[in-house]
Amino acid sequence: MRNLLAGIISVLIGSTILVVLINLSEPSYLWPYNVIWFLLSGSDALRLSLDGFFNPSTSLGYILSWIVIGVVIGLFSKKGWNTVRSVLWAGLILGILSLASVLLLTAGYWESPTRNIDLLYHFVGCAIISLCAIPSAVPITFIIERVRKQAEAPIPEKIETTCDCGAVFKSNPLICSECGKQLRDD
Repeated sequence: MRNLLAGIISVLIGSTILVVLINLSEPSYLWPYNVIWFLLSGSDALRLSLDGFFNPSTSLGYILSWIVIGVVIGLFSKKGWNTVRSVLWAGLILGILSLASVLLLTAGYWESPTRNIDLLYHFVGCAIISLCAIPSAVPITFIIERVRKQAEAPIPEKIETTCDCGAVFKSNPLICSECGKQLRDD
């Protein structure tokens, strides 16, 4: 659930940031969809990030958007393969939103004889381009892991509890097994 949430939030934030950074104009979506045009159009633009990376006027916007997406994913995911799963969820969410944009703008998409292969290329391309978030997500997960470890209480060298009756335990029991006295409250 954490990975899915990371994917949704990161794509929503990244799409919005990309629209602002590269100054995308509002396409002509129908009424209920024109309210979220920046998410749909931004997602479709993120899907085409490879083209944007090589365009000198938009490359900085695409790079910053993917860095922000990676940072958001890094805040939600745990170190290791969990980060990759979050990135792939982001790719799936990106694919769904950009497909919605394509379907709203291209009326004859479903009548195309190659629509199945087009859908496959669409989602595979989104999964591959979503890997651009890994370079900024992984360092964030390492930083968060390090901060969490520093915040944890240190592991005690030796755990030993002694009861008033003289019984010695190599643990921290609630009740003494010798006399039945309560040793701690929990």
